[in-house]
Amino acid sequence: MKFPKISVIIPCKNAGNTLQTTLDSIRSQCYENLECIVMDGLSTDNTVEIIRNNKDIISFYVSQEDRSPSDACNKAINMCTGDVVGFLYADDFLESDALSQIASAVTNNPEYLVYSYGLSIQHLISKKIILESYNKKNINLCLNNVLFKHVLNHFYKKEIFTSYGKFEDLYYDDSIFYSNDREFMIRLCLKGVKNFVIDKILYRMTTHKDSNTGNRLNVVKIRYEHIGIADFYLKDSSLSAYKKIKLLDFKVHNLSLLFAYYCLNLDLNNIFIIFKKGYHLKKYMWFFDIFICPASEVLYRCSVRKWI
Repeated sequence: MKFPKISVIIPCKNAGNTLQTTLDSIRSQCYENLECIVMDGLSTDNTVEIIRNNKDIISFYVSQEDRSPSDACNKAINMCTGDVVGFLYADDFLESDALSQIASAVTNNPEYLVYSYGLSIQHLISKKIILESYNKKNINLCLNNVLFKHVLNHFYKKEIFTSYGKFEDLYYDDSIFYSNDREFMIRLCLKGVKNFVIDKILYRMTTHKDSNTGNRLNVVKIRYEHIGIADFYLKDSSLSAYKKIKLLDFKVHNLSLLFAYYCLNLDLNNIFIIFKKGYHLKKYMWFFDIFICPASEVLYRCSVRKWI
């Protein structure tokens, strides 16, 4: 049986503290038909030295300035030769059998373009596991999941990027787009793409104060990005009524979370601005959304949180 060639793309910049662990997880894979591409964004620490010390497992690397991490990923997609493409970020690592599991899923279920799996999130320093998500109901590619739950991680048949486009490397205002992975999954979901789910944890993500998604200011920007994504797709007149309703709910959900955030920080100006936007969309129902949406967010996060 011929197993697919898998390309693993690792975008990084100044990742000297974590990159070796990431590369060690590639070295531990019991899978030979593998291509590893490292895209360095002109690091100024010892990242390039680590890359050079691990050339035995790296097919090739590029060190050049990129507009964003997703810009580096898009360049690597153009370069890679694999049948299947996945992304491994330089703070994270794979389980030792991850690629074998992916290859088996692709071989036995060739009709899919997306292969999804569970992940955990742990603190970089303490190693405490914060979240685990591998339940199939949370990973299935449907609007309710990609809009309101964690986007998680996926491997893709390479042709998906020809059919549906690559990642948006910048946000609509030309700033760094932290939600490009969610936008991509929303795009696929709106086009009716389905995924195959491996209900096991294959990917270990770490979080720390300097991570893109762990920084509090970035979390606020991400909420505004979600609202912008909803506005962008709501302009599509070809969408069904159901899809438009879900996108509107997504927008309101993020407005309510911003409202809660600004209330906790006693930011009166933004409280007024967000309240006005929410009321304009939902009128009196907005008063329910203010409480229901944050509560639903907390309940979901509690359901996937690792408590012990």
